[in-house]
Amino acid sequence: MHRPHPHFARRFGAAFFVPALLLSGCAMGGDPPATPSSEVSAMQQRFIVRYTPGSAPERDPALVADRIAESARGAGLVDAKGMPGKVTWLRRLAVGADVVSIDPELDAAQTQRLLEALNAEADVEYAEPDGRMTIGPGPEMRMRGPAVD
Repeated sequence: MHRPHPHFARRFGAAFFVPALLLSGCAMGGDPPATPSSEVSAMQQRFIVRYTPGSAPERDPALVADRIAESARGAGLVDAKGMPGKVTWLRRLAVGADVVSIDPELDAAQTQRLLEALNAEADVEYAEPDGRMTIGPGPEMRMRGPAVD
């Protein structure tokens, strides 16, 4: 009976073991699923805001932080001195939206008020919390038609 060469068996085994090990790490995941966009996390500090093309903040990112601070003030998000939290423009994304940070962090109710105020503005296409996106289970889908056993 013919026995395979020991080096061949080691190489062949390693060729399948290493990719399997790497794929199992991907399948395990490490982060919990992202919160759906309709729900707001307990504390929020960073936001993504996309202004309509041609609007002043879309043309000049230096105006974004001031516009968001005005929206925060309009939404009633002020401290004891009547000042909104510090709004800092961080960067413009490839899709044209701006990422901003608000310090101190907003609680869920404050975040909801700010997002509603921003999304109500005529020159805002959308505003949303900036959060980590991961692959996770999606919403439960109801099946249509007869049940299959």
